[in-house]
Amino acid sequence: MITFLATLCTSENILMVTMGGTKSHKIPFWELAKGLINRGHNVTFLNGFPADFNVEGLVEITPSNLVQYIQNYTNWDLVGRRIQNLQPIPLFDVARYPIEACDALLNDHETKDLLNSTFDLMILDGAYPECALGFQYVYNIPFIYLNTVGFYTASVSRSGSPTPYSITPHFAIALTDDMNFLQRIMNSVVHVSLQIIHSIVISVLQSVLRKHLGDEIPHVYDISKNVSFILQNTHFSVSYPRAHMPNVAEIACIHCRPAQLLPKELEDFISSGGDAGFIYVSMGSSVKAANMPESLRQLLVQTFAKLPYRVLWKYESTIIQNDLPPNVKISRWLPQQDILGHKKLKAFITHGGLLSMFETVYHGAPAVVMPVFCDHDSNSEKAKADGYALKLHLETLTSEQLFKAIHTVIHDPKYRNAAKYRQSLLRDQKCTPLETAIYWTEYVLRHNGAYHLQSPSRNMGFMQFYSLDILCFFIVIFLLLKLLIKRYVIKASRGQPIKLKMH
Repeated sequence: MITFLATLCTSENILMVTMGGTKSHKIPFWELAKGLINRGHNVTFLNGFPADFNVEGLVEITPSNLVQYIQNYTNWDLVGRRIQNLQPIPLFDVARYPIEACDALLNDHETKDLLNSTFDLMILDGAYPECALGFQYVYNIPFIYLNTVGFYTASVSRSGSPTPYSITPHFAIALTDDMNFLQRIMNSVVHVSLQIIHSIVISVLQSVLRKHLGDEIPHVYDISKNVSFILQNTHFSVSYPRAHMPNVAEIACIHCRPAQLLPKELEDFISSGGDAGFIYVSMGSSVKAANMPESLRQLLVQTFAKLPYRVLWKYESTIIQNDLPPNVKISRWLPQQDILGHKKLKAFITHGGLLSMFETVYHGAPAVVMPVFCDHDSNSEKAKADGYALKLHLETLTSEQLFKAIHTVIHDPKYRNAAKYRQSLLRDQKCTPLETAIYWTEYVLRHNGAYHLQSPSRNMGFMQFYSLDILCFFIVIFLLLKLLIKRYVIKASRGQPIKLKMH
């Protein structure tokens, strides 16, 4: 700690960029920005979500074209489609987002002004980074990835770290790293298929970059391989043990903090339930209550009415809910970490967003998870495997299932014990995730990109990296030798006259 605090780094101009389509992507960037600003750096943050509050010293730029595009794009019914057993976001919409969002961003006058500025380092979101890589071409400066979607491994793989399909489940499917043969086949097919689709999407996006930034811009895959460092929003205690190269550091729960006292209104509501305690319900920032099907809302209300606990429910709607039972309190915003760390919390009902799952472990709370889209399934599958969560499916959810699940995670001590065990693992670190992130960010600045950390494996193809080309070579040699032996040795032996020994 003393060594870290004593580390000196001159004030630098740093540009952060997230093209992520949900607001939660901003949270790790905010935390890192605050830490870097406290160290004397100048931080500019480009994103598509106007700030709800000001971070002292942070310059936020939210180009109106990008903001409007994301608002139109995310007017989705995620829960409704999931309940109907449909893909929450159709594959075509997933594919068009990086292309259209990039065009909207680069067409904006604020973006064009920003491209004329000067920076010393870029920190890019590992989710949809391709358009922002065009900025790196313009500035010609080192860049770092901050992988907000922790189970997303494409950028880690391109930088040279091994991510074999046998133990690396795709972040969008409900698998863990312990897969049987058929699951490994499915995982490999998903990885390869989506990589092919991604390469097609990037070929179209490349034309957008050339239109705005010139024909000389290299392919974004080539730019991506030159990443100086990757801050991975994972930790082996809550995600998976991984074989990372030296230019990767895990910073899961960079935003986590000890719980503080609740506002008096909330504390009074919880206390009115006596010693029974309370449960907390939140479906995250991307799942809006206003878009929740009425059938699901009624199911939740009916279930909560049967509980002997107070219920705090994050519910973003201006419509007055007249059918709420007296034990339920709703609010458009609630201090989630202060609630999860409250001594009277019994259980957390969540959608399975990565940041929420990290906070669950950090505060040692058992959970009931109802995944909706993106990485929710993989996050909830890992939480279930680690034993601190029960997973339910919105497609088949009933009030009885939900009631039973809540009762189980509260009254079966194995769920809280598992949460406390994972909590002890996550918190047992020699320095905080924020200190780790700041150290490596300044390390890259001090060493002019720290390119000595890069591995030559980043320039290898899949076949080369896993020595499949060598395996194919030896197979061919073996087959040729077998053919030669069959053709010449056996043929020669058959051509010899057979001598019979007479007795």
